[in-house]
Amino acid sequence: VEARVRGVAAAALRLATTEPRRVLAVGAVLALVGLVADTQTRVVSDVRELVPEDMQALQDVNALTDATGVAGEIDVTVSAEDVFRPDVVRWMDAFQREALAANGYRPGKTCVQDRDPPSLCPGFSLTDLLRASGPTDAASTRALVDAVPRYFSQAVISDDRRTANIAFGIRLLPLAEQEEVIEGLERRIEGAPPGVTAAVAGAPALVAEGNAALASPWRRLATLIFGLAAVLAVLLAVRKRFDAAAVPLIPIALAVGWSALVLFLLRVPLNPLSAALGGLVIAISTEFAVLLSARYAEEREAGFESPEALRRTFDSTGAAVLASGATAIAGFAALIASDMRMLRDFGIVTVVDLTVSLLGVMIVLPAALVWAEEHGPFHASDLDPRRWVEAWRRSRGASERAPRGRIGLGLPRWRSRSRA
Repeated sequence: VEARVRGVAAAALRLATTEPRRVLAVGAVLALVGLVADTQTRVVSDVRELVPEDMQALQDVNALTDATGVAGEIDVTVSAEDVFRPDVVRWMDAFQREALAANGYRPGKTCVQDRDPPSLCPGFSLTDLLRASGPTDAASTRALVDAVPRYFSQAVISDDRRTANIAFGIRLLPLAEQEEVIEGLERRIEGAPPGVTAAVAGAPALVAEGNAALASPWRRLATLIFGLAAVLAVLLAVRKRFDAAAVPLIPIALAVGWSALVLFLLRVPLNPLSAALGGLVIAISTEFAVLLSARYAEEREAGFESPEALRRTFDSTGAAVLASGATAIAGFAALIASDMRMLRDFGIVTVVDLTVSLLGVMIVLPAALVWAEEHGPFHASDLDPRRWVEAWRRSRGASERAPRGRIGLGLPRWRSRSRA
């Protein structure tokens, strides 16, 4: 087995050094396909699917839902110089009625009914105090509220009478559906009268908003780009050259797309825990790539030609990196045996991400190093897509060109040295 692994590794290394542009091009295409596929990956946010059914906390939530029909409260806070203004009171009453109707609530319905229960149910609000008596002016409204005991009124209006509360009970729903309910409330807030500000508050709103940020593939991509940019900035501060800092990040950036493609093909869904995993993978993979690229630079400075320098690098530092990566993968793989789906899926996603990242470092990094040497120092004109097309047309013979001048790692041309 060891001999077979060494043979596969040697073949991959030869391909990376003889056809670096093709290796990078194929890797880039697969990464782009993966990023597109990531937009179709399902994100599981229903807590009932993510934890064991016999978990006490889930049983308590289910008992609360069975008894009351709701699992939490969403509040809409309404602020104005005078919340007792007739137009403000009318708007709050209409807002509450329309929001309930839009989420399936009708007079006579209850949140504990078994058949087609509404997503939102009415909670104790200022409008409940005013609806029965129906005061028609601000003075009578204020007098009515002042007559209510404070331990009742403080739940629906502040002491300064400038902030009122409209409460809704929300059923236990997947976080994605909770976000839809909250977005509907926020759209209705836009119709508030002049001088009135309103906002959705409450723990369910915060949790749903956080889940929406994690579930969005574009936000996940933006987070990964920010992470790569932060790593690039640190490496640039240390290595002083853009190309020397950027080359180790090439396999990491490509591995992000590969991982998304593998997870899509395996039909492994994400959850709020695994969706935020990209930062950890970038950190671990960057360490491996920096160690290997630094060792390669040392071998080249010692006078070894590129193929020999890569062989020496991966025979020494590469073996340590492979062992370290395999250990990390094995550690996270233990989570796959968990009976909690959230941890089990997290373990699967972590194993896939780290495996793909390790393969990227071991296969794509050599191609990136050789390509950087062939390319030479980077300039702003290198970003012109026309140069990329032209370089692709010449790719078959490009790998046979010897490096000239200063190479992409910021080091001078090295003298040849026979194999030690």
